[in-house]
Amino acid sequence: MPATTPSDAASDARYTEFLSYFSTDCERIHAYIFSMLPHHADADDVFQRCSLLLWKKFETFDRERDFLSWACGVAFYEVKNFLRTAQRDRLQFSEKLIELLAEDRAATLNQQPQRLLALRQCVGQLTARQQQLVWTAYGGATTMADLADATGRSAQTLYNQLTTIRRKLAQCVQMRLAVAGDDL
Repeated sequence: MPATTPSDAASDARYTEFLSYFSTDCERIHAYIFSMLPHHADADDVFQRCSLLLWKKFETFDRERDFLSWACGVAFYEVKNFLRTAQRDRLQFSEKLIELLAEDRAATLNQQPQRLLALRQCVGQLTARQQQLVWTAYGGATTMADLADATGRSAQTLYNQLTTIRRKLAQCVQMRLAVAGDDL
C-alpha cells in the first residue's frame, strides 16, 4: 500500500471538511435554488452544477463566515447564469423577481429545521388513514388513482380530503412555530 503524502492528507482533510459543511446544508441549498426556478428538473440541474462549483471554490470559503450564506450566494449566481443561458422555456422569471425570491428565501433558510420538525410532529398526529393519503400524494409509489380504486373512493374525494389535511397541517405547523417562537 503506497504511503500517503502530506498533500494527499491535506486534500483528504479539506474534502472531509467540505462534506461536513455541505451535508449539513445541502437540502436547504437545494430548496433555495428550487425557490427561484419553476421546474424541478431545472433546479436539480442547477443544484448539481452548484454542488461541483462549491467544491471547486471551497478553498476561497472564509471559515469565519456561515457556509450556508456563502453557498446560497454561489447558488444565486448559478441560477442567474442558468436563466441567462436557458432559452428553451417560455416562462422566464425576471432578474428582479429572482433577486426578490432569493432575498425572501435567504431570510427563511434558518427556519427550515424548525418548520420541518413541526411538520413531522403534526403529521404524526394524523390518523393512519390520513397519513397514508399524505404519503401516497407526496412520496408513495402508488398513484392517487390507484389508491382511489383500492379504497373504492373517487379520486376527487381523496383530493378533497388531502386539501383538508393540508389545511390542518398548515395550521398545526403555524401553531407549533408560534409556540416555539415564544420559547426563544
